[in-house]
Amino acid sequence: MIDLVDATGAGDVDTSKIVTTTKPARVQGLSGRELRLGAWDNPSGKYHLGVKRGYEVFPKQLVKRLKSERSSAWNKKNRAASNALELQIATLSRDAVTNKDAIADMKIQLEQLRETTGNCSPDEGPVYDLVVFCDGSGTWRCAIDVGQTGDLRGATLYTNYRAERQYGTFEPQDGLMNFAINIYDEGNVVSIYCDTGAHGTHVAGIVAGYNPNQSDLNGVAPGAQIVGVKIGDTRLGSMETGPGLERGLLAVLENNCDVINMSYGEPTKTPNKGRYAEFARLVVEEHGVVFVASAGNAGPALSTAGAPGGTTTSIIGVGAYVSPHMMRDEYSMRQQGSEGKEQGTMNTSKDFDSYPPGMQYTWSSRGPSFDGDFGPNVTAPGRKNK
Repeated sequence: MIDLVDATGAGDVDTSKIVTTTKPARVQGLSGRELRLGAWDNPSGKYHLGVKRGYEVFPKQLVKRLKSERSSAWNKKNRAASNALELQIATLSRDAVTNKDAIADMKIQLEQLRETTGNCSPDEGPVYDLVVFCDGSGTWRCAIDVGQTGDLRGATLYTNYRAERQYGTFEPQDGLMNFAINIYDEGNVVSIYCDTGAHGTHVAGIVAGYNPNQSDLNGVAPGAQIVGVKIGDTRLGSMETGPGLERGLLAVLENNCDVINMSYGEPTKTPNKGRYAEFARLVVEEHGVVFVASAGNAGPALSTAGAPGGTTTSIIGVGAYVSPHMMRDEYSMRQQGSEGKEQGTMNTSKDFDSYPPGMQYTWSSRGPSFDGDFGPNVTAPGRKNK
């Protein structure tokens, strides 16, 4: 992985708040915590501060799990506190006249606890302080309080991923989510890169997976260099946006990429038109980038090819094909006879004489597109992203 870029802005953190401190450095973080800083090389003594909620960068599946776990922990503490109050009320009730006021107060507390049982909303989730500064070499650095303790003395100092290839991991109680950092605008903006799902990682493994001790797990181009560009906006449940798509193409040019793979797309009534289609054409025709994109999963009806993969001239649109090998290994499909062989399907041994021929997946999108073009250009073995 030579670069990781969040083109959506979902991971952006405003770090324009600047404070000055001297050693031993302590500052008030934007979360309200006092932050103890490390003995960092910061000639100016100026620090940019920011704060970010974990729920704003974590994928929705992780947020759902964390909310469930945190709710369970809340209810456990809630029940323990309620039981303790009930026990105190029972004890004090032995002399109800003397302890009248104390009992009344405890009953109010108990009522409040019962009202919040099963509901810890609003749950803000984990909240992380960020500290950004420019070190003596002129490199911008960022420390994140992943432990939410306020103690940053041993924290990792991150910089732009492309420069040093660093990545971090949030604490186990926060889901062990990996992240990377990019710093923009002279330290005034930090971008926290987190995946919104597993599909991009899955595809990257198919492309460039390299397992020296188990070659059958290698990708089709083992060890190829990958630039991960996030275009699925976490705030929109991983939906892409126009600005995110365009920033993604800028990241392609900045990293001198040779090939683009994109597994996004939706229907369109105006194929081969629009700002993004024109930008993609320029990237392909003027910069020599090969652009490959999925045709979509809206088949089997005709004219279901999605945009941009199946509707843009400059992009190679790919449909999904299921081969005899996939039928055997993934679906355990078996048929008597030699139908596949008779229709000229690739059969490398007698083992495949009993399999049906290769075919288009039923759900794979089809052409023609609404402007009369073919739609998908090629088909290849694939699977539906669920």
